[in-house]
Amino acid sequence: MTDTLARAVRRAQSGFTLAELLLASVLGAMLLSALAVSTFGFASALDHMEEEAGINSDADPVLRRLTKEVREAFWVEHPEPKRLVLADANGALTEYFVQDGGLWVERPNGDTGVIYNGFEDFTIESTTMQRKREGASVSADGIFYAASAAGSAIPLVSTGSSQALALGFVAPAVPADIPGEAAGEEQVLAVHVSAFDLPIAFVDATGNETVTFELYEGWAPGKARPYANALEVVTLAGDDLPVAQPNGSGGWLPPASLISISMSQALEPGVGYTLLCKVAGTNSIVLKAVASTAGMDEVSLLDSDSWSVQSAVVPFNVKGPWSKTSTEVRDVINMVTLTAYPQDRPLQQRSAAVLSQALTKDPWLGIVPGESAP
Repeated sequence: MTDTLARAVRRAQSGFTLAELLLASVLGAMLLSALAVSTFGFASALDHMEEEAGINSDADPVLRRLTKEVREAFWVEHPEPKRLVLADANGALTEYFVQDGGLWVERPNGDTGVIYNGFEDFTIESTTMQRKREGASVSADGIFYAASAAGSAIPLVSTGSSQALALGFVAPAVPADIPGEAAGEEQVLAVHVSAFDLPIAFVDATGNETVTFELYEGWAPGKARPYANALEVVTLAGDDLPVAQPNGSGGWLPPASLISISMSQALEPGVGYTLLCKVAGTNSIVLKAVASTAGMDEVSLLDSDSWSVQSAVVPFNVKGPWSKTSTEVRDVINMVTLTAYPQDRPLQQRSAAVLSQALTKDPWLGIVPGESAP
């Protein structure tokens, strides 16, 4: 018969032998020693890297704090090599500057003190990017439209009250539309005609010796046909214009010079206009023209209520005061680099982007120093 009770008691009283305990202790010690060596080596390497990076130096917390403030600044200025000015969203200014062998800070409330010293040098460097703002408008006075074409001059003749010559033109919308102005991103703000310079002459026949000049909005940009009512009307005596010279073949020579016709009217930039020239009685007017149609504004002849576009260009000028926008370009700081040169230690360097500038790619956005927070 099996003694099951005795077998259970023997199992409960069993354990490790002394040899087993000694072996386990030796193996555990070996494992712990290896772990200790590995941990010590890692800690030593980490201490070395932190020392090289300056994390354990006196400069580290100062550099960290400074770069944090640079990133969060509303705008940053670097007025002097060793001076940095930071503005918050409320316009309060904090200044950091190197003086008397120390790095100083002046807070918005006027408190000033040294936050880091004992170094050989401390430098502040910055990089910039451009920001644009609208400047004051620029005004000018002179020719803002000029029609011209190369080729031989020909006369255009309008006779009597049933005929008239119409000259189309477009008020400039951008400075590049104005003779002598460079192309750019500016816009014309206002245009005001004060005079037309026309190559015109008068032929005296019978009836009322007057010539009338009427300014209309054109029915389309560059089209020489009036729309709606006249904006301005000027009537001159025929004697006020040069006398047309015969060409010897029963016709007339093209006028050789420009005559200024005074007329005052505000124009809208980019809108087409028409100047209508007509004579009374059976008298005639002669305009100089050049046979050309390539990309020019129209010249039309009105004859008994019928309009016909001429294959010619009348070289005339429109002049008066005009104004345009202007753009101010500012170089603003988008990155600051701080370098501390501790005594008997490697240099410590930190960089920080000014987020209000670096995150904005459009040159018209971003913050310009002195601006208020939106």
